[in-house]
Amino acid sequence: MLGCLFFATAAFGFGTGAEGCGGDCTGCHKITKEDAAAIISKLEPGMVVEDISLAPVGGLYQLTVKKNGQAGVAYLDFAKKHLVAGRIIDIASRSDLTQSTMRKVEESMVVDLTKIPLDNTVVMGNRKGKKTLWLFTDPECPYCGKIHQELSQLVKEDPQLKVYIVLNPLPIHPDAKWKSESILCKARDNMAGALKMLEDSYNKKALSKLACGKDYAGESVKLAGSLGLGTTPTLVLPNGHISIGAKKKDDIKALLEQALKVN
Repeated sequence: MLGCLFFATAAFGFGTGAEGCGGDCTGCHKITKEDAAAIISKLEPGMVVEDISLAPVGGLYQLTVKKNGQAGVAYLDFAKKHLVAGRIIDIASRSDLTQSTMRKVEESMVVDLTKIPLDNTVVMGNRKGKKTLWLFTDPECPYCGKIHQELSQLVKEDPQLKVYIVLNPLPIHPDAKWKSESILCKARDNMAGALKMLEDSYNKKALSKLACGKDYAGESVKLAGSLGLGTTPTLVLPNGHISIGAKKKDDIKALLEQALKVN
């Protein structure tokens, strides 16, 4: 997720008797990527506009944007004058439409697997297995704990599966950084011990603080940011596609099998 995203509500409308859009607003309002990029760059230099469509509410364009490898969603009013921070919430369904769009954007991304260093991970399963998953996770994220349990069962069922766990401590979890650093330090000489520390964290058990002279957790955070992976948990499949959020074991298995077919 970008450090600064722009979301908007409708900035204007058409009154009765006034000239305006009768249904298809694209007949009256047009915008190009160049137009949008020029507007966005005034507030966020270096941000690239990837796609433009109509927003799920009237009077707005929805822009898919990217900066420093991270994707985001921005909203711009038809007058091209306002960018307002916020999210679009559907009142009837109580659903966050912005979040839904963001998830689709993220899951359309393809990760270059060669850019994930394997020496700064915790490995679950058969380290020599022929099937591989990557999991970007946070030791204090409750949803990460759920998918960890599912993967623990899956590696027991499939002896050819290995899971490279990349610890991506999020700022919203104040103890996640030092816990990640301690776990990664332990993994240097005791992988089973590192896995146990991670599981202890998910089970709300106390962890010992360890340091090994290098900011391994900081490197993992930078890696996740460079790949545009700002949500935990995020699975990266063998074909580079990603799946965000906690999943059940059978769902993970189906995603893996599908990815291996087209990989």
